[in-house]
Amino acid sequence: MKVDVKLFNSETNDLAIVIDLLRASTTITMALNTFNKVIPTNSIENALKLKESEGAVLAGEIKGMKIDEFDLSNSPKEIQKFSGETLVLRTTNGTKVLENIKNRDKNVKILVGTAINAKAVAKKALKLASNNIELIMAGRHEKFTIEDMVGAGLIINELKNISDSENIKLDLSELAQVSYLISKDVKQASQLIETSHSANKLKSLGCSEDIEFCKLLNYSDIVPVYTNKHIIKLK
Repeated sequence: MKVDVKLFNSETNDLAIVIDLLRASTTITMALNTFNKVIPTNSIENALKLKESEGAVLAGEIKGMKIDEFDLSNSPKEIQKFSGETLVLRTTNGTKVLENIKNRDKNVKILVGTAINAKAVAKKALKLASNNIELIMAGRHEKFTIEDMVGAGLIINELKNISDSENIKLDLSELAQVSYLISKDVKQASQLIETSHSANKLKSLGCSEDIEFCKLLNYSDIVPVYTNKHIIKLK
């Protein structure tokens, strides 16, 4: 099984895991505890239309700040206070990646992964992928962010643990190896997230609790899957 890490743009025709650790992937994973589906969007206008037509709860941010007309920000802590049929999520980075992958190849299987569901998403990926697992770092404005590489590394660590126990041979690309090496030490991985530029920005906005939550490892067994323009819980 080939394992690769890419920034923003996907190349696989098999299975992709999208990682936006701070905070979209974590918010999506937690939302599926209390919502049946999450609709990602880049458009505030589209989100407001969905609120009207579907009675959806709106979560979203611009530069880390809650959008005025929305119910909450892109917050994995705050989302736990809400429930309903549909959550519409507008974020800076993660939703763009999801849409870009499907626009390129509608047959690619797309999962959402992060620290809190690293083991669960790794297990499902190994079952669903034919020969290639690609971990996509959402980044910020298509640029590298250290926390997403750490998130990829935490998932790769779980892929390695499972593959070793099940005699599955993994072929890690060089970038996948680097991701794994910087995340192998969980304490170091947590520190890299904590001191990242994105985390410092969130701290300045008073979102320190979200950062602590996003650093939790294997907190959830939920594996989100993106299909038909929305995200649901993989059975």
